[in-house]
Amino acid sequence: MEDGAAVERIGESGGCVNGTTAARPALVKKRIRRAAAWTGVVFGLLILLAYGVWRQHFPYGNSHCCDLQLGTAVREYASIYGGYLPAGEKTPEASLSILYGTVPWFNGPYGANLLRGKIVPEAAVQARLDQGQRLTPETCGWHYVEGLRDDDDGQIAVCWDKVGLDHFGGLLPDGSHTVLYLFGNHGTITAEEWPNFLDEQQRLIAKSKAARTKAHKR
Repeated sequence: MEDGAAVERIGESGGCVNGTTAARPALVKKRIRRAAAWTGVVFGLLILLAYGVWRQHFPYGNSHCCDLQLGTAVREYASIYGGYLPAGEKTPEASLSILYGTVPWFNGPYGANLLRGKIVPEAAVQARLDQGQRLTPETCGWHYVEGLRDDDDGQIAVCWDKVGLDHFGGLLPDGSHTVLYLFGNHGTITAEEWPNFLDEQQRLIAKSKAARTKAHKR
């Protein structure tokens, strides 16, 4: 054959030197690496997207600072202290933190976790309590209604979350809150219901205090 003809030359090893056979494995490997790289990029983006959605629903992280267990502690405190719920400190949050150290099972990380109220880091709450300090509005995630007795109207709210979160820390629709009642049950109040809820709470509290004063005068 002529030297200028397009032919495949066989080398000493018997392999194809200038044809397509030798190049094919390298091309396949390149395509595999490229596909793997794109798969990694897509997988990473999906993870970031999923985390973003999760973080949007749980802005303070998933938690179970159970208001029902907090209510149990409040009522147990009242049973020890003549029916009165924790009160008398500089702020309602400080009064609520009286539970720590007075209700036997409410000590340590368990009590600190309940008092933080889903939005405050537990370590910050535990540090104050370990130093014998009461909690502040910044270190307690609950809005606590001070001055109640366990024999007041059971539909009076004892506390609710300062930020609208559900039982496991998920974000509720704007303006909604999870509310714990004196009876020990809880429920969600929507933004539309909230103004009427607050008005009704003031009425119930005033009525209960009036009945308490009347009973005391007898």
